[in-house]
Amino acid sequence: MVDDSAVSRSFMCSVLERFGFCEITETDNGRSAVGLLAAGNYFDLIITDYNMPEMDGRELIEHIRTNSQLASVPILMVSGEQDEQRLAAVEEAGVSAICDKPFDIGTLKSLISQFL
Repeated sequence: MVDDSAVSRSFMCSVLERFGFCEITETDNGRSAVGLLAAGNYFDLIITDYNMPEMDGRELIEHIRTNSQLASVPILMVSGEQDEQRLAAVEEAGVSAICDKPFDIGTLKSLISQFL
């Protein structure tokens, strides 16, 4: 779970726990997420926000898809970003799906179940 908002991360983690996830790693920006990947951590799913300091969600997705051993891992972006050009760039970078923030829990569950 990659999001610069501690409140958003906490809420998302509680939702994921309700879905049955028991091992959730949190970090507050793309750069620190890259560090987790470089350390050899394996993830079944990456959920990221778009707007974050140091490295945003698009940059993180590009890094994962081109420079990571987890290039095929599903990546879900949960974001309030509304700029169509920025969202198109995220899709081009290789995001698996985009979910609006605030999100409907049923929609989120449906998206995640498509990946796992």
